[in-house]
Amino acid sequence: MLHRRLLLDDSRGVAEALNETVCVSDECTGLRVLGKLYFRIDPLGDGAKWRRSFGQEIYSPLLLAFAEQDGDDWKNSHETTFSGIDSSYSLPDNVALITLQELDDGKVLIRLAHLYEVGEDKDYSVMANVELKKLFPRKKIGKVTEMNLSANQERTDMERKRLVWKAEEGSSGTAKGVRGGPVDPAKLVVELAPMEIRTFLMDLEQNWQCHHYHDAVDA
Repeated sequence: MLHRRLLLDDSRGVAEALNETVCVSDECTGLRVLGKLYFRIDPLGDGAKWRRSFGQEIYSPLLLAFAEQDGDDWKNSHETTFSGIDSSYSLPDNVALITLQELDDGKVLIRLAHLYEVGEDKDYSVMANVELKKLFPRKKIGKVTEMNLSANQERTDMERKRLVWKAEEGSSGTAKGVRGGPVDPAKLVVELAPMEIRTFLMDLEQNWQCHHYHDAVDA
């Protein structure tokens, strides 16, 4: 259901009729909501693969950008092709980069999310690895600090202050979910368990060795 309009209270808790209107020139009509519905039939057990992957494409579509050009001057003075990650690398199909932001202090905030639940798909509901060095091949990665989801405190501090709930024996509260392990500062590989989101603050510096190498090749 995309939208509903009621003239009477449906006794669902808000104590008023869900009668949203839009008024233009003293004329009020019911609020209209436009949307798209996608329908697909898959073999039993295969639906999650399409739903997760296609849903990500709908939520984060490609952004096309264009620029005016006068002859060949623009091509000669600008880089016409660019890839921020290693050309031989791509994110695993079950992982999404949901945040990549440079902060005021120069640090980079990055969030990586596993798209699948446990047991949802036989191929993709597994542990996934992301190689940070190949995500930023032109940068030298300095300190990498794992944060909580909102990035306002370090994960180690959060876990140290976390309340320990007393659960009855045999209840679901005693079960611990699978999580990715610590990030090795040498290998810089992030491990993600199904449905896990991990947040990091990173210090990035220009990889001058790589930069000079490309300059020498271009020369």
